[in-house]
Formats: sequence, C-alpha cells, structure tokens
Amino acid sequence: MIGWGAWRPDTGGPDSGVAQTADGVLPQSAGQGIGYGPMNSPVTPSGAVSLGDDPRGGITIQRQDGAWQDFFATSDKIRVLDSTYDWDDIETGRSVTSGDDVSFALYGTKLLNADTTDGFKAYDYEAGGTNDAVGGGAPTAVRELCVCNNVVFALDCDGNNRRMESSALGNHANWTSEGANGKTFEDGGALFAMRDLRNGLGLIVQESALRLVQFGTGPDANSLYGITKVAEGLGGVSSRSVAAFNGKAWFVANGGGLYEYAAGGEPTPIGDQKVNNWLAGQVAAADLGTIQTSVDPGRKMTWFRLSASLMLGFHWTTREFVTVSVSTSALVRLATPAVVIDDISDLIDDLDVTIDSLDFQGGAPTFGALGADLKISRFTGTPLAADLRSCLLTAGGSKRFLQATPISDNAASTLSIGVSDSLSKTLTFSTPAQRNEDGNVMLDDRGRYFVFREQHAAGATWTFSNGVDGIVSVPESP
Repeated sequence: MIGWGAWRPDTGGPDSGVAQTADGVLPQSAGQGIGYGPMNSPVTPSGAVSLGDDPRGGITIQRQDGAWQDFFATSDKIRVLDSTYDWDDIETGRSVTSGDDVSFALYGTKLLNADTTDGFKAYDYEAGGTNDAVGGGAPTAVRELCVCNNVVFALDCDGNNRRMESSALGNHANWTSEGANGKTFEDGGALFAMRDLRNGLGLIVQESALRLVQFGTGPDANSLYGITKVAEGLGGVSSRSVAAFNGKAWFVANGGGLYEYAAGGEPTPIGDQKVNNWLAGQVAAADLGTIQTSVDPGRKMTWFRLSASLMLGFHWTTREFVTVSVSTSALVRLATPAVVIDDISDLIDDLDVTIDSLDFQGGAPTFGALGADLKISRFTGTPLAADLRSCLLTAGGSKRFLQATPISDNAASTLSIGVSDSLSKTLTFSTPAQRNEDGNVMLDDRGRYFVFREQHAAGATWTFSNGVDGIVSVPESP
C-alpha cells in the first residue's frame, strides 16, 4: 500500500512519504499514518442579506437570556445580524482606520469596541441605545481590546503603539484607581494583539516579543497582575492573524512562519519543515498581516485565511496541515439566530436546507465565513471537492502500470497516475477513471517516476481516503 502521507510541501525529493496535495479535506488518523476525510462546504441560509461592505472585525456574543448574536463592523458601521439573516445598524458614520479592524470585547452587558479613529466605545447589547464613548479616564483612541480576568486591557493607546492600559477590576469605566494601571513597553516593538488564555493568563503579541500577563503575581500589593517576557525576537504581524481558544493561541510570526502558544509554556513552531516555505510563496512578506486566523473547535482545526480563495488548516491532534480552496471574505465563529416560521419567505420545499437544519436553529458558535458575496455561511454543507496526491515515487526502472486500487469508501472517486522518465520533467497524468466492479482502476501508463492522484467530486459521500493499494506493474523498456 502507498499511503497519501501527511501534506508537507516543504519536504522535497522522491519517496519522501508525504502528500503533494491535500485539498478540500481534513487530516485524520489512519492506522500508523495519516489519512483524510471530507471537509464540509459553506452553506448560506435562505434569505441571507449581504453585509454591504468588506468586514472590518466581528464578534459573537451570548446574551443573558442565552440567545446568541453576531456583530460585525464595516468601514463606517457596526451591524448586528437579526433572525431573518438581515443586518440592523448599531452605529453608522464611523471611519475605521485604513488597514485596521474594529477591535471588539465583551464585558458584562457591554459590547466594547474601538479603533484609533472612532475611539473607545461601549454598546449595551441588552438595553440597546447608542454606542457611547467610555469615560473614567479611559484612553480615547485604542487599536486593540482584550478582557482578561474581569479587567479590560487596551493596547496601542492614544497614538503610542507601545502603550498598554488596564481598567479597574470589575469596572470597564474606571481607568484611574482600584488597580487600574498602565505600561509603556520599551522593547519588543509595536503592540499588535492580546488574547485571554483563561485562568488569569493573557498573551501579549508584539512586533518582536511575546509577553504573558499573569494575575496574582504583581510587583507590589497594589498591582493586579505581573508581566513576564516569554519570547525575545519572536512576535506577530497583526491582530487579525492571532486566534485563541481554551488556553492556546495560534499566530503568524514576524518574518513568516506559524506558531502555537500554550498557556505557561514556550511558543512552538508548528509550520517548520512542513509549510513555512510554501507559505512564503503564497503570501508576500509585506502582506503577512492580512492573513486572518480563526479557530474551528468542532473539527479541532485552526484556519489561516491566506487569500480570497485559499485557506490553510492546522489540525490540533495530528499536528498536520491541509488546504481548502473556497471563496471567503472573512472567517468567523458564527452563531445562528433562531428563525421563526413566519420569517421564512420561501416555500419550505424550495429551501436549500431541511427545516430542522442548524441554519434555522439558534445555537452556539460554529465555524463559518462571510462569502465573496458578503453573506454569512456555515461549513455544514456537503463535502467539498477533494484532491489528494501521493509523493513522487521511484519505480525502480521503467515500468508499465496496469492497475491500482484506491483505499477509500467513495466508489465514485476517480484515480489517475502521473508518470515521467526524469525528475526534471513534468508529469503526464492519465485520464481520471473510476474503479470497476472489483474495486480496481485499470491503467496503461509507463514511466520511471510516478504519482497517484485521487479526486472526489463536490457533494460526494465518503468518510476516508488513505492511499492506493493493489498496484500491478511490469518492467518495460522506455
């Protein structure tokens, strides 16, 4: 059997044992190796309305009554998704700083929001009303917000990109007493992001340093927290490229490369010798800050949106990567507002999803996206089209390949073989063919080097694909 192997484009040469392509799939264990299963396509709920402009930040919150709401910013608005999948304006007339997103944070009944042009504001999502400036000595212009251990942290304050300020414990509107504090970092460069890592820990990501905020370790009795440096010379590139979940954070590093940080530990290079060199060929160094990082807890995945049509996924358990070729304008953890029957304008029989679908049920956040049309979607559809290719293999001389058997449970998948007589020549692929009644794919191709390729059509039903077996070949002169 020839297994697909892990997808590691930075590993080169024949017989490497790693897949050349793993697109539209998810990594999964396959005995002693790595196999693949399908990744669901994005589904847009019936009647969904476009956000209207490019997304510039968003947050999903849970109200005190248990209902979930999704808030998004554009360059001039903050909007909330209603039960008909249309958008209601919370605030208009904003002018979000070019190249920035609005930073959101949840604090009690307040939806805190900030950017360096429109200032630091709070909206009461329970009572409604207006989005008002935060007082109590709060910084008036903030690029990044984070709530950690019931304290609000503001980064890049009032034009100083190395300035961090923190509120009083339990009071987002007190920035002058009761433990409120501030610090200007003399090294590490600009402050990009801060993420709550639970249990009184927060990760600060600078341009060339990582720092850990730890409550209960302050330098004196009046300090709520202490700050220690956990990395020197290693930092991030933007806030949007940092994501956290359940005590871990993932980020795009300065100078390129992907990292994971677990609370209290050391930053781990997850892309080294796997995808970092490939990533450098996909995204120019000057554009690394445009990569958006998002978590998908249900699939144990962290996703990096590299462009409008390409996502890179990292699986937490297998520690391996895949790609997904799908059009998005932003990645989100999206909650679905409950929909009542009276709000459905289409005939039920004409809907794209069933009436008991999660697209109609209010529920906790799952991984989703805003599509190219700026409408919300959730990755709950049928499987995406999938493409899997083995490593380049040496045949041990010129051979004619007659037959092979895909090790997958999709009887409708196609298999092809790419062959060449030299490592410097482009592979010539056979016409993709389905398996016969015996489960075999008949071939008639000759070469010294070869690659197998299995393709699954969009919407096909399957659960695993582990490689190719039953290969029949005979020696042959070129």
